Amino acid sequence: MSATTGHSGQAAAAPAAAAGAHGEGAARAGRPRSEERRAAILAAAGALMMEGGLRAATMEAIAARAGVGKATIYKWWPSRGAVALEGFMLRAAGSWTLPEGVDAPEALRILAVAAVRLFTGTPAGPLMRALAADAQSDPEVAQALREQWLGPRRAVAAEVIRQGMERGELRPGLDVAVTLDLVFAPVYYRLLFSHDALDEEFAERAVEQVLAGIAGDARPPDRPPREPPAREASERAPSARE
Repeated sequence: MSATTGHSGQAAAAPAAAAGAHGEGAARAGRPRSEERRAAILAAAGALMMEGGLRAATMEAIAARAGVGKATIYKWWPSRGAVALEGFMLRAAGSWTLPEGVDAPEALRILAVAAVRLFTGTPAGPLMRALAADAQSDPEVAQALREQWLGPRRAVAAEVIRQGMERGELRPGLDVAVTLDLVFAPVYYRLLFSHDALDEEFAERAVEQVLAGIAGDARPPDRPPREPPAREASERAPSARE
């Protein structure tokens, strides 16, 4: 299963390139100049977002780095938040791409762990905290965050859950939206509040806890739930008992 179908620009690139290979204004065979400009804009937006967050990804800065005018950006995106979030999404696309052939329980684990790796191994963690804060008072950021970040990620995971129910890997009749929140909310909770460590071990244990309630009869018998590592009660911070 591939999670790249949410990138509208990528999905349209191949046919557009084929149509414009011999057309007027083609920069090189197989790719029209407009697609090159669009790709440059997204690359510039993504880089600026990773470097300095939404405040750095102004229309002026994106246009300057991409070598285009602001009018060219507005041709494809209605706002700064939309292009900035899409650029960031493309930079982070690997965090919701799944290998072929994995079952639903394993796919959910992979997606949760990949989100943790993104938030802890790149500047995306502080950036996401800043975006979540800005979204509370900026409708443009809130909309872009929902459409460009949460929407594509949730679509991939929702399909995993639906297919898992069809194959008997997950319990039938699950509320997909609620299940999505059960799987991924713990990651965002620790990301936003930093009350305890956000690491891969935590993500795996959180998913296993959820799977204990939603797994179906088709769960492979040779892969039992992971045993959480033994920890002394004294090692747990008081705030982690929530």
